[in-house]
Amino acid sequence: MRRRFVRFLIASARLLPDEREGIWSIPRPLQIIYFPLFIGICVPLLIDIVREVTALRPDAGLVTVARATASEFAAVAVGAAIVTLMAVQGGYILMMAIYHAFANRFIKPVIEEHRAEGIAAGIEKSNRAWSEWNQRRLDTEALGIPFDEPPPDQQSPGRNGREE
Repeated sequence: MRRRFVRFLIASARLLPDEREGIWSIPRPLQIIYFPLFIGICVPLLIDIVREVTALRPDAGLVTVARATASEFAAVAVGAAIVTLMAVQGGYILMMAIYHAFANRFIKPVIEEHRAEGIAAGIEKSNRAWSEWNQRRLDTEALGIPFDEPPPDQQSPGRNGREE
């Protein structure tokens, strides 16, 4: 179960490209969240402003209502844009913090476990190579034949598979 969850976390990890457009500097993938949220905040505020203006001036014409609404809505829209930006970017930062907390809790132990297994397997392989080399050396010397095979750490490829 834990390994499945770790695989899910690794597969779902996608860094957002840092392509930013517009005055509010919103990454492109987050614009899908930002603009509907911004519109969802602004439309009710705009409706409320229009209601207030028409309640204060019931006999005003459409142009007068539009001018009064536009001047009030400009300030409200900037505030809504800032609040939406903070919500989207803050939500993204919060989600990344949660992701990293889960990654540290679940993925890091698996990586450490695999690292320990790899180290143990490497030590076992090295010990096996040395014991086989030593057995060949003892068998050859027992037959009285000179043994000229280099020890495992001096054979090519070099250490850790690299040419020296």
